[in-house]
This record gives sequence, structure tokens and C-alpha cells, in this order.
Amino acid sequence: MMIRHSLLYLPAQIVGPFMQLVAMVVWTHLVNEHSLGIITLVIAIHELLQIGCLAWWSQYALRFYGRFQGAEDKDRFHRTENVILTLSILVQSVVATIILIGVVAPDANKTLIVATVAYVMTRAVSLYISERARISHQIGIYSAQQIIGPAAGFVIGWALIKLVDAAPEWVLAGYAAAQLLAVVVVLPALQYGRSFRPIDRDIFKQALQYGVPLLIGGSLGWLGLNAPRFIVNDLIGVAAAGLFAVGYGLGQRAAAVAAMLVTAAAYPIAVKSMEEKGSTAAMQQLADNGALLLAVLIPTSVGVFVLRHDIVTIMIAESFRATTLAILPLSVAAGGIRSIRAHFCDQVFLLHSRTRLSALISATEAAAAVIIGIAGTLLWGILGAAVASVAATLTAAILSFSIGFVRFRLIVPFVHLIRISIAAMVMAAALTVITPARDLLSLILHIALGGCIYAAVLALCYAPWLVRKFTTRSDLTPAE
Repeated sequence: MMIRHSLLYLPAQIVGPFMQLVAMVVWTHLVNEHSLGIITLVIAIHELLQIGCLAWWSQYALRFYGRFQGAEDKDRFHRTENVILTLSILVQSVVATIILIGVVAPDANKTLIVATVAYVMTRAVSLYISERARISHQIGIYSAQQIIGPAAGFVIGWALIKLVDAAPEWVLAGYAAAQLLAVVVVLPALQYGRSFRPIDRDIFKQALQYGVPLLIGGSLGWLGLNAPRFIVNDLIGVAAAGLFAVGYGLGQRAAAVAAMLVTAAAYPIAVKSMEEKGSTAAMQQLADNGALLLAVLIPTSVGVFVLRHDIVTIMIAESFRATTLAILPLSVAAGGIRSIRAHFCDQVFLLHSRTRLSALISATEAAAAVIIGIAGTLLWGILGAAVASVAATLTAAILSFSIGFVRFRLIVPFVHLIRISIAAMVMAAALTVITPARDLLSLILHIALGGCIYAAVLALCYAPWLVRKFTTRSDLTPAE
């Protein structure tokens, strides 16, 4: 079931994140460092606001919505949902405007302010619809939110830059228009309430008890991820933040794209196992999910490291290349470690409703990111901020895995890890000896070759299981 669901989610997991990667590269050719700094900081600010205002409720819905199956129960849930969603959007819009004017762009014009608010509002609704669709396995609705916003937003933003001005407000306006389109398209097929009163106090109280630690932890997690951006912005300047954003964003995004190939389907299946079969079955399902996660994260990280010179030289504008080349390996390492922790180990705490432990892990990462980040940036500039990100992420991951082992008997798929590592090393060796790529087409061919080599070696490592699978035509996850 895990593999089948992952394949159904695959188009959304590839197209949307891939377009975000493409956009990060293209913007380096279309806007200057200052504009790119504003764009990335606005996006980062919304991520924090989404965590603080709505993600706590999204996590509650993702974990417990399946219990509201009757007509009356759904009506109670939807009324409460409408109030929380509306208030969240209003608060996010106001706070985003304050931060934009007070921190990011004190000289922001009215167009930039309006574009920022429009981006925040439409992005908030689109992200929440994605989570609600994932709860009910409405893959079409989920795919629309994941694809239309990034893909159409990039196209519209690019057109506005060419037709109007290479300013950050037009990029944000393009994404806002696309996100609004994505929401409108799926509304007829979406289950939602049309009333706001009365709010169900029991649901609200349960959501707060479950979600507030996640709110705290998510906010601290955002700080751990984005502290380097704001530290660079504060200590060196917004143009430096723009330079830093490219390499940092590419590495983080590459790891996130790889992780999302399997994570959209993974957690709901683990939740179902927890609800129907108990903790032991859920832990085994989580281990199976972790094996698939490692199978995509490890080769992605290794491939980016081996091909980093070709990727940067061919894809990134010249003024951004030196900085991007320096920090790309560090950012992809940090992104990979963070993805393994967030989509594997930390999910133990969510399944057992021990969300305070998630907050503890995130607090550790945030503290390390700020302390090490300031020291690293003062000592080594932009490169020091990237090193701090790796150090902070690794610290939090060690703590998370330690608690998972001791308290919840987390199962780590070591045998799978060995096989995956062997395949990735063979791939790396092959890519190291080939002639460097000279253009985009040859880079794509190198990436495809690496993928084929990795898949072939991995298939050899799993040959006995593959034979059994095709013989019995079972849909089981690889087992030891």
C-alpha cells in the first residue's frame, strides 16, 4: 500500500517542488540580489506565520479527522475549522505587513505590501487545503494545490517581470494569482462547512492540547531552518541574504523534493496503523517509511555533492556562483538530515501524541542555530552561516533519535541503509569519472545516468525480494 500510494502522489511530489527549484534558479537571472533577498524573506516569514497560526490545527486535523465521520461530527469540525482558518488568515496578513515594513523592506511601496498580503492569504488557504486533502486521500485536490501554485505562479511571475518590472512584488503577485486559481478550482470537490457558529469548544480544546506544543515546536523549527537567512541579513545585509538564499535554498529544496516523493503518503498510513493495529504495527510501518525515505534522500544528497560544480556553473547566474558553490554541499547535507528527522524520527512523537518532545527537539535546534549561526557568520561570513545550519540540524537529529530509541523503541532500517549506501557509492564513483557536463542537456543526461546506475545496483541488492514480489504479485514494503 505504501508504494502504491506514493506512486499516486508522485506527480504532485515531483512537479510542484521541481518548479520551486526551477524558480530559484531562474530568479537569479531575472532579479538582483536585493530583490531576491526580499522574495525569499517574505516566503520565509509566511512559513513562520503558517506554523504559528494554522499548522497546529492542520496537524490536529491530519491526526484525528478520521474520527469525525458522522454528519453531525463533521459539521462540528467544519464550523470550528472555518473560524480558525479565517482568523488565521487575518492575523497572518497583518503580521506579515508589519514585519515587511519594519524588518525586511522599510521602503516598501504599496504594490509590494498588497502583493505580500495577497501571497500570504492565498498561500495559507492553499496549504491548508493540501493537508485536508491528504487526510482524506483526495489525491486530485492535493495535486492541484501542489502543482498549480508553484508552476503557474512561476509562469505568471516570469511574465510580470518581463511585462512590468523586475521587482519582488511582481514575483509575489504571480504566485498569489496562481494560488488563488488553485483554491477556486478545487472548491466544488472539497468537503467544507458553510457556517461559523457555534464553534465546538471540545474540538478546539483538544486541538489546542495536541497542537500548541507543535505550534511552539514548529515555530522553533522554523527558527532553526531560517535563522541563518535573517542572521546574514542583519549582520551583512539584504543583498548578502539574497546571495546566501540561492545556495541555501537549492540545497534545502533538493532534499525536500526528494523527501516529498514518499512522505505525502507515508504518515497517513502510519496513523492508520496506529489507530487500527496499535503501536507495534505503527513502529514497523514507520520503519518501512524510513527505508523508502532513505532510498531517495541518500542518492539525492550524494548526487548533488558530486555534480555540484556542473550544477552551479550551468544553472546559476554568474554573480551568484561563487557563494552558491561554497554553501550548496552544506545546505543539502543540512536539508537531508532535517528531512530524515522530521519525516521519520519525529513522527514517533506525533503518533504517540507526545508533541512536547517535538517542541524540545525544535528548541534545541533553534538555540543551536542562533548561537552557532551568529558566531559562524561573524567569524566566516556567509559560509559560517551554512556551517552553523549543519551543526544545529545534526544536534537536533542526534537528540531526536536518542529519545526515539530509548522511549519508543524506534526501529531503524539498518539493513536497508547498508544496501542504499552501497548503491549510492557506486553511483558516486561512476559520476566522478565521467567528463564534466558542458550544458544543460549533458547535465540532465549525467543525472539520468546516475539515477539509472543507482537503481540498477539497488535492484541487485534487493534481487531476492524483487523475485518474491513479482512472483507473488504482493504489494508489500521490503521486509527483512
